[in-house]
Amino acid sequence: MKNSIRNVSCFILVTALCLGLSLCAALIPREAIREHTEASAEYLCETSQYEWAMEGVYGSQVDHYADAIVLNISWHYDPEHLLSSVLKAEWYNDLHLDSPHRLLASLEGDLPANEQYLRYWHGSIALFRPLLAWLTLPQIYLLHAVLLGLLAAGLLVRLVLRRAYVPAVGMVVGLVGTGCWFVPMSLEYTYVFLVLFVQLHMVLMKSFPKDWGRRGTFFLVSGMITNYVDFLTCETLTLLVPLLLLLWTEREEKEKPSRKTLCRVALLWLVGYGGMYLAKWGISAVVLGENVMPYVTAHVAERLVGPVRTTDLLGEFIGALVRNVKMVFPLEYGAVGFVIWIALLVAAGYFGYVHHRKGMDRKQMLRYTVIALVPFARFLLLMNHSYRHYFFTYRAQLSTLLALVLILAESTGWGQGKHGKA
Repeated sequence: MKNSIRNVSCFILVTALCLGLSLCAALIPREAIREHTEASAEYLCETSQYEWAMEGVYGSQVDHYADAIVLNISWHYDPEHLLSSVLKAEWYNDLHLDSPHRLLASLEGDLPANEQYLRYWHGSIALFRPLLAWLTLPQIYLLHAVLLGLLAAGLLVRLVLRRAYVPAVGMVVGLVGTGCWFVPMSLEYTYVFLVLFVQLHMVLMKSFPKDWGRRGTFFLVSGMITNYVDFLTCETLTLLVPLLLLLWTEREEKEKPSRKTLCRVALLWLVGYGGMYLAKWGISAVVLGENVMPYVTAHVAERLVGPVRTTDLLGEFIGALVRNVKMVFPLEYGAVGFVIWIALLVAAGYFGYVHHRKGMDRKQMLRYTVIALVPFARFLLLMNHSYRHYFFTYRAQLSTLLALVLILAESTGWGQGKHGKA
């Protein structure tokens, strides 16, 4: 009962805080951000909507299409209609123009919004809209790159100082395998990684709670914040990666979390993540006085099984998996990359099988394996979305790569000394 009261209270409080942050960002006058928003729009118009940072490498695609839309929404926040403009997330659309030119046309002609994007919170706007008073979009990208770099480097230093070498190697493998260097090149990609790195630093703090009931609240809030700032990119990272780190750092505890405890924690993350959608739609329905569900359900259905380039469900089913797996570095870098990846897998399998140790914790390995498979369940659940947007959804496999390293370490005994506790 105590945990339930705490969780309900946290859900209400965090929802209120998130809405409050968005309202505060919307209070910034348009004229304060006009100059840098126009410069950002011009920059986006000079580039491709889906620009390749590396020619021929699909995993390097930068989603300027989505960034232009979120800037469009940010521009149309209206201090005079504060609550409704934040909830509706309106923007200017013109089917004859691409996404960046719609933004520029709206700015140059002071054109009113004519479409809404109500189903998401668009919480990232609360973080970058204030920056537009001083910075252009390329400068914000650079700021994000520095911030992510510092957080990632700080995390690795923390892990090494704790002699937690296995998860440190696993994080490097995961970040490299999912093209982390492309992440700060798009607003859309950035914020789930910011949330993730902050989470991991918190997990490694000595003050992090040992009680799994309080940890459940941590994951509840993590799911909520992920939903608030993310654009449905690789949201499962904020559940799976911290969970893997906790399982590894506490692998020598006498009382490990039970299957029931881990399921409860995962469920709380899902409640936080899914509950934020329901909160957004519910608040919008009450404040706007309209039934938003037909609009919402239509888009949800499209993300699940909407029409794609394949002509059958099985093709979409297989395509969603194949497209995402092929993005993992270095698979996409030609025949050489494919050979390198196969060689790494064979080497890992060889050492894991031939040099496996007696007394390895098979239950722990099973936990890692289940977590490693969750991203693929996500790809299948959101088949349409994963098929279309594989060039960024593939980064959910960071947790899979980390889990594989932990499985190999558990099998061989590497890094299994009495160290690395949280």
